[in-house]
Amino acid sequence: MAKSVVTDVTVSRRVLWIGAEAYPLSNIARATTVKVDPPRGQAIARFMKSVVTVIILAVVALVVLPNGYSDAAVLGALVLLGLLVVQLGGAILQKTYYALVIETAGSPNTALVTNDLALVHDLVRVIMEAIDNPQASFHQQVNNYIGQIGDSINVFGRGNTGKVGN
Repeated sequence: MAKSVVTDVTVSRRVLWIGAEAYPLSNIARATTVKVDPPRGQAIARFMKSVVTVIILAVVALVVLPNGYSDAAVLGALVLLGLLVVQLGGAILQKTYYALVIETAGSPNTALVTNDLALVHDLVRVIMEAIDNPQASFHQQVNNYIGQIGDSINVFGRGNTGKVGN
């Protein structure tokens, strides 16, 4: 689960500051919003596989074990199925996040991640307007979610891992 921290987003003296990271406005080629959906499909597939496995094991336990033990195995299977349902519910109820991605002459950089789409769209607009306006300045605080959210992608330079699913 990602942890939320308040991050200052500021444009001052032709520099975009996002927390402690500085981006000279003249070096910014593009700013964009990327939607980061939780892996709900993977969670459902994992749930279905687990349910089938638990049911098969419960049926085997009913056939192989004597009565007293098979009843305990069925009870254990029901408890396990309940835990699987709770786990699935947690995965399905995860928030969708939106990343502000800043592209410079080098590689793109995810500058911040939040669950407020309108805020990220507004930041993109304000940043791009500031590039054309040398007197531009603004300051805003954003709930920035830190930690691994979504897939990890590295397609630049050495150590290229491609896409690594979360």
